[in-house]
Amino acid sequence: MAVDFGKVAGRAALSLGAVALGAAAGATAERLVMRLSATPSSDVDLAEFYSLHGDRVEVATSDGAVLVGEVDRLPGSRVTIVLPHGFALNRNFWYYQRLALRDRATLVFYDQRGHGESIGATGAASQDYSISQLGRDLHSVINQLAPDDPVILIGHSMGGMSILALVEQHPEIFGAQVIGVGLISSSATSVATSSLGLPTPISRVVQSLVPGVAVAIAKGGVALSHSRWSKTDLGLLITRLYSFGSVAPIQAGEFVADMISSTDFNILVKFLPNIYEHNTLESLEPLQQVETLVITGESDRVVPPAMSEAIIERVPGAEFVVFAESGHMVTIERHKEVNELLAGFVDRVIERHDRRED
Repeated sequence: MAVDFGKVAGRAALSLGAVALGAAAGATAERLVMRLSATPSSDVDLAEFYSLHGDRVEVATSDGAVLVGEVDRLPGSRVTIVLPHGFALNRNFWYYQRLALRDRATLVFYDQRGHGESIGATGAASQDYSISQLGRDLHSVINQLAPDDPVILIGHSMGGMSILALVEQHPEIFGAQVIGVGLISSSATSVATSSLGLPTPISRVVQSLVPGVAVAIAKGGVALSHSRWSKTDLGLLITRLYSFGSVAPIQAGEFVADMISSTDFNILVKFLPNIYEHNTLESLEPLQQVETLVITGESDRVVPPAMSEAIIERVPGAEFVVFAESGHMVTIERHKEVNELLAGFVDRVIERHDRRED
C-alpha cells in the first residue's frame, strides 16, 4: 500500500513542532515574557531594512538556476566583497554591514537559490538544494561578477557553509583570488548536534525527527505555509528566542520574522536534510592561506559556539571573536561591534594584499 507522504509529513511536523515548542516554552516562558515587556525600540523600522539598493544583477548557475542579486560598486575599488546569507533569509539580511562596508570595497549581495527573488527564477526541474551546490553557486557568482578582482568572502550561517563548500571544491583559489574569509555563526559540521537550547532528552528527539520529516514533506509536495504563524505574537517570540541572546529591538525581531515568512517553506525543507549532512571539517586547510575571521554569539542556540571552535582548531592563526549575550543573528543584534570588527578585518586584508602586490 502506498504511503501518503503528505499525511505522514503533516502529522510528523505537528508532533515535532509540539514537542519542540512545548519544551522551549516550558523552559523559557517566564524569561521570554520578561524580555518582551522590556524590549526596546529602534530607529530603524521594517521598511528601512529593505531600503538599500545597488545595481541589479542575475547569475546563471552550473545547473541552470538563476540567482538574483545586487552590486554596490565603489569607484576605484580593486577588491570585491561577496556576502552569502543564511538559511531562510535573503540578501537584505546584510543591511547594517552594507552601510558599514560600502565605502571600503565593491559589495556583492545575492539571494541564495530558493530564497528572496531567486525563488521564482530557479529553472532546473530537479533542483539541487545541497550545500555543495551552494558552493558551486558561490563560484558562479565570483566568476561572473568579479572574475578579475581579489575577493573577500563573508558568510553568515548557511552562507558560511557555502563558503566552506567552495573551499572544499576549489582550494586553489584561496590565497590566490580569494584573499580573506569571514565566517559568522557558521559551522563546518552538521547542525544536527545542536541542542536548539532545549533540554537534552528533548533535543535528541528533535534531532532524530527533523531530517525524516523534511524528506517526507519534500517528497509529498505538501503545500505548507509558515508565513502567517511566523508573524503572530508566538511566532515573533520564538523567532527572537532563536535569533537573539539579549534584549533586541522589536523591529529586529520583526525583520528576521519577515525574511523567514517570505521564504517558501517547501523549499526550506528540501535544504534541511542537506544541512544536517553537511561536513567540510577535514577540508579547511586552504583557509590557512588567507586571513580568516570567525565570529559567533555566546548564546547562539542554532549554531552553538562549539561549532565555531571546531573551525578554529583546524585553522591556526584565525581570529576568533565570541560576543557575550548574543545569539544567531549577532550581525543584527550587535551590529555596531560586528561592523567595527568587519571593517578592521577588511582593511587589514586589503592592506596585506596591496603590500604583496607592490
